Amino acid sequence: MKQNYFKARWHRSVWMLIIALAFILASKDAQAAPFELIYSGSFNTQNALNLASQSSPTYFTEYTSFTLRAFFDTSSPNLAPPSPPLPPPFAGFRSYAPSLVTIDIGNQIYTVDSITTNATAGVAVAIFDRNAFFPGRYGIGILQQPPQDGGGIVGDFQGASPDYTVDTLTSTRFTGYYGVGYSSGVCLRGTPGNCQLPAVTPFVLHDSANQTWALTLGNYEEDYPVVHDPTSENIPGPLNQAQLVATPEPGTLGVVGVALAAVLGSSRRRRK
Repeated sequence: MKQNYFKARWHRSVWMLIIALAFILASKDAQAAPFELIYSGSFNTQNALNLASQSSPTYFTEYTSFTLRAFFDTSSPNLAPPSPPLPPPFAGFRSYAPSLVTIDIGNQIYTVDSITTNATAGVAVAIFDRNAFFPGRYGIGILQQPPQDGGGIVGDFQGASPDYTVDTLTSTRFTGYYGVGYSSGVCLRGTPGNCQLPAVTPFVLHDSANQTWALTLGNYEEDYPVVHDPTSENIPGPLNQAQLVATPEPGTLGVVGVALAAVLGSSRRRRK
């Protein structure tokens, strides 16, 4: 009788865990979710990194790889202009303030000011689906001042696996690199796609020694609207890669941990 009692409790605990996990996963699908953007590429000699206290920029002397990581949640406000009333590309464009942004440049990791703490130079995550960035293509990266279509790093990709829209964001890997555009600051003359005078607003970085750095991106675009050839000599440096990864919320992990602890505790008592 006693053995049957503990066995029944064990089964109840297992079912409680299954139900809790199912509820959590269903809630995550039905509501907003946290994500991590991972973007890798390279800077060229039009880009500069130097201490913010320096009076002039120090340009890279060779192609230098970087990996950008930005954590954000789709429950935060969309910083892109609403559509309607504005026409596309805003209908397929979403932008979110990240909770943390880091960038690894040449194996040195820096934290990056976000738009939350630095409205002018700080960065926001920018996501374009196939209905927005360019018909049939996808865009992903970071931007300054999204409502004004400020500067940043935005990669252009032919595909996403699995496919998504900005209203049904999911973990995805971007495929078919098509080019990248980057610059610092909003466009002062011309249009963002054809800017004759960009504002130079360096990104603000901080290292582990609490020093402040300035990352200045040249007004540069390597995009090929006619022919896509990843092996072309016109695409310098390592090809860009990007992915979105759904990340569990701390609250989700806590609930799962409590449920697992209950099951393990029940198991130990049953063995005794």
